[in-house]
Amino acid sequence: MNPFEYLSLRKTFCWGVAALILTSIFVWQTGLRLSSLTQVNFAGDMLWAATARQVAAWLIFAVLLYVAGVSLSGSKIRFRDVVADNLFARIPFDVSLLVFAVPRWRGVLGLLSDGSVDTAMQYVGSVVVIGVLMLAFFVWYIYWSYKAFAVAANVRGGRGVAAFAVCFVAAYAASIYLLPLI
Repeated sequence: MNPFEYLSLRKTFCWGVAALILTSIFVWQTGLRLSSLTQVNFAGDMLWAATARQVAAWLIFAVLLYVAGVSLSGSKIRFRDVVADNLFARIPFDVSLLVFAVPRWRGVLGLLSDGSVDTAMQYVGSVVVIGVLMLAFFVWYIYWSYKAFAVAANVRGGRGVAAFAVCFVAAYAASIYLLPLI
């Protein structure tokens, strides 16, 4: 459940980079666009822009976590540990995007994003399955992100959870404003 305690820095970084590259290609090929730390829309992107958005979302969150770790931890914090572990922790979010590979689900999500909720509710089973899957992947992403932060920054307990929550909200808000600039 906590791969950050036993995976090396090299492994977490390499797996994270591989996931980032594959996700960028998938987002580009499916016409998606990362619009915040944890949201996509159907606007589409060029491959370089999809990759730049992935990198920006990852670094915004990682830098905030590093600053929080340096501020709260009595240990020596290495930037590369926080960055690599945070990149690896994004893998559940990246995997969650595979729901857009299923044509029926992609259509239902398109209806929901267009505001055609009444039409989308004709596929209530698909909406429920998509919702449960996305919630499970989101919880997994948040769990791994916190564990990555706790291990890399040596900040645990109430202070660690509070710092992580503040960093997540700040990174989410910052990404909403910064990602459209790319």
